[in-house]
This record gives sequence, C-alpha cells and structure tokens, in this order.
Amino acid sequence: MRLWIDTNAARNPRAIRDLCRLARSRGVEVVVHAQVYLERRRQQRAHLGDRFLETAFDDFLTQHRIRVVDIHLDQATAARWADDLCERYPTDAAWELAKHRTLGGELSADFKIVPGKMPMTTDWLIALAVEDDAASRIITQDEGEEWRWLREAEPRRALSCDEAVTWLQSLPAAEPSPGRSA
Repeated sequence: MRLWIDTNAARNPRAIRDLCRLARSRGVEVVVHAQVYLERRRQQRAHLGDRFLETAFDDFLTQHRIRVVDIHLDQATAARWADDLCERYPTDAAWELAKHRTLGGELSADFKIVPGKMPMTTDWLIALAVEDDAASRIITQDEGEEWRWLREAEPRRALSCDEAVTWLQSLPAAEPSPGRSA
C-alpha cells in the first residue's frame, strides 16, 4: 500500500513529517514521483539560493523514509493507459477538452488566449500510475481533470492532507518490523 505525495501537497515539511510517521505506523509506504522531486528541488533551490543544501533536501526524504519512484512506461502499460483514456475521452475533442481542464486557477487565468492543442502533462501519468495500484492513494490539492477518476473512485483515492490523515488513522496499526521502529 502506497501514499503518493503530489507537488502541491509537498510544501509543508512539518505536515509531511507527521504524515510519514502516521503512514509508517500503518505500514503504508510514502512515495513521490521523480517529477515531484524535481519540481520541489528546483523550487527550494530557487527560493533558498546560496543557502540551498542538497544534502539537507535529500536527508529529509531519507529521514522520513520517503522513496522517490519513477513510472515504468513500457509498451504494455502505454497501451493499457491509452485504451483507458480513449474510453473516458472517446473523441479528439473530448481529449483536448480534458487536457484543457488540467489548466486550473491562476495558470488558466494567465492565458490571454487558451492554447489549442495541448500536450499531456506528467500529472496524467502519475494519476494513471496511482490508478494502476488499487491500494494506493495520492495527496493532491489539484482539482484538475487528470485526478477526477481518483477523486470519484469509491473509496476516494485523490485526497487532501486531512483526508489522508483520516484514511491512515482508519487502517490497523502495522506490526513493527525487526530492527526498525515505527
């Protein structure tokens, strides 16, 4: 069982620390996609400038046992995901509209003219990877179309931080593994 953390939910180190502690106590692995790692590292480096310490950034992940994962996108997975997306958005117009719906809030408002054809963002791939593992959940504040299937799943799988805490608390406590404390 995994709990993924999206970029927009990875900005509060104290909340992440507490969440990781609770997840470990329930036997849930906490992961971030390599793209989330890239975004957060770039944001922190830009924010801190010369004060940015790569060891401190990476040590936070190690200390809280957050694993950076990548999505293995082979031909079979790509075919399955393409078929899933085609079922959800059966026409080119429906697919373009879905991709436009990923432009939320300020990003959408920043366009004077909304682009015509848009590429598929990494968030779509992350959402599809989370969907592939029925036991996984993701913390995201993003209300874009790419997360809709996880938001509307029963049980809900795209969660706010508070919803993730509630979900984790509903799970039974994990048995401590030999040599490691929760």
